[in-house]
Amino acid sequence: MKSRVVRQKGEILQNLAEFQFSCYSANDMQGKAENKAAMRRNLGLSSADDQRPVVGCITRLVPQKGVHLIKHAIYRTLEMGGQFELLGSCPVPHIQREFEGIANQFQNHEHIRLILKYDESLSHAIYAASDMFIIPSIFEPCGLTQVGCITRLVPQKGVHLIKHAIY
Repeated sequence: MKSRVVRQKGEILQNLAEFQFSCYSANDMQGKAENKAAMRRNLGLSSADDQRPVVGCITRLVPQKGVHLIKHAIYRTLEMGGQFELLGSCPVPHIQREFEGIANQFQNHEHIRLILKYDESLSHAIYAASDMFIIPSIFEPCGLTQVGCITRLVPQKGVHLIKHAIY
């Protein structure tokens, strides 16, 4: 199954032909592993441990989203042995500078990638490759990200929404 990612070349994914969104289901997760491996190659993340979980976050970096929660998730994911992919644009100058600093800190890190812009093609690839998502919000109960996750992520034991939890 090809997605529009294959048709719309983005700056981030250099070789989109290899990222063709393999199909997968709860009974056959091979396609998920292929999506994750392709994303790791394209973003320059380590693939030494293919069982390492990938946490995705696609959001606007604005106060209502709780940017402090996103920062916490980045560092906590790293502490717990995961990989983190953030795709987010920011119209707020001081928040943009803050995340640019974090992106610079991790620019050559093998487990963290921050892309500080919005790229629809890349968002579809991140949905297809991530094992879990963080969807922070101070007051918004449900948005487009939840809908995107439900259509692309295969839950292992059901869909779990965790309200007001920090790990």
